[in-house]
Amino acid sequence: MLKILVSHNLKVFHVEGERIVQRDLSNITRPEDVLCFYDKNGLQGFCTLGDSDRWLDLETLTITRAIPTVAITSEYHGNGHYSFQYGGRFGRANHLGGLDFVAEHRNLWETFKLLDIETFHAARRVASRRWVLGGSNTIVKLNLRESNFDHVTFGEKKLPMEAFFNSAAATKHLPRFIFFDDWKVHEAFLLNPAIVLVVFGHGVALQQYCECIRSIGSLAKYDGTILIVSNIEADHLKGLAPEALRSQIQVIPMQGSDQLDYVGARLTIFNTSLLDEYQPILYSDVDIVFDRPIEPFLVEAIKARRCSAQIEPFHQIATSEHTGSTLVQADPFTCEGLHGFNGGLLLVPNMADHARYIRAAYQTLVRYTSEHGRKSIPFYDQSVLNYTLYKLDDFDGEPVSAHTQIGGYDHPTDPAYTRGFIHFWNTAEKHLAMRAYIDEAEKLSQA
Repeated sequence: MLKILVSHNLKVFHVEGERIVQRDLSNITRPEDVLCFYDKNGLQGFCTLGDSDRWLDLETLTITRAIPTVAITSEYHGNGHYSFQYGGRFGRANHLGGLDFVAEHRNLWETFKLLDIETFHAARRVASRRWVLGGSNTIVKLNLRESNFDHVTFGEKKLPMEAFFNSAAATKHLPRFIFFDDWKVHEAFLLNPAIVLVVFGHGVALQQYCECIRSIGSLAKYDGTILIVSNIEADHLKGLAPEALRSQIQVIPMQGSDQLDYVGARLTIFNTSLLDEYQPILYSDVDIVFDRPIEPFLVEAIKARRCSAQIEPFHQIATSEHTGSTLVQADPFTCEGLHGFNGGLLLVPNMADHARYIRAAYQTLVRYTSEHGRKSIPFYDQSVLNYTLYKLDDFDGEPVSAHTQIGGYDHPTDPAYTRGFIHFWNTAEKHLAMRAYIDEAEKLSQA
């Protein structure tokens, strides 16, 4: 039997060099170094999760002794509570944030619980992330200060610890899990967003990037991960971003030689595992301004059942080459009256549900252009996305369409009436129009 040792205040014990340190579930850097109770054919002691032969020496309380003193005695006290003794003294989660064997009597500090390994990993995941409760827009976290080894506080709910974490461990669908508060059922959705940008070269795209990233900081107030696919040095891209955003930026190096590379790279990133941990995922062209705080949109987006982008009511996928007619006419399917969408702002709620669809789009792009030529599909990835996501029934215009406007001199917009995103695709000097809009929006936000 190998189980994780948990103290009364819901901390685990982490081996750090020659020390045993109590750590919150949200602050475990090396799970393999967490201390476990191990019953090995009747020999009971403590070892690390990553190496059951790495015993804790009970005399020195170190993990590196050549011939460790191992044997402890355990006693079960009901309600999942255990105590452990060595040399007639009880093991204790001491006030110095460590572990010792000095107490002569058992109290709360000398009482522990043992977690199954899968439950421990689920507990770590829940404790280290933010979540949104289904049926509301409430963002919650596990309140470790108000939790113990019997009950946890999740948002405003006080729940039995083991039942709650077992619910999280039971699901095979990592972006969300179902749990119960007495008879009341709840679903918790992971809120761990990523914005994905693609920037190639030092021309107009880089000018647009400067304005786009500026708006993500100053107007969207975004504080999550930003992944940038680019052939530009990471330090240069970070240096062009607002200082507050630089630590959030990760640059994914990629090379491109033609237009298919430059626009198709947005699908390439989805064909990797780099986005698997995020929910939701928002790809954005760099000619888009984020013009209002983005968190309410992200909360809405995590509950979306399909991928989403802005509907273009002036295009139908069966007849418009802008939105996939080249592919639809070569492979007809039922699409009467379906309006195409603009792929410049693409919401993928998560990869667990949608990877197979978005990666199918990547495969379609590679297969078709390899057979027919790299310039054979008008509007490249946008056409492929329309064809693939509509045919595989993984597209809905909402929530993106309701939050997106077309910007530029031909489409007047008022920063006083924001929706979330302004796409400047129909403007000659995009970065100048973007800059003017952001300048005005920032003045209004500071008024």
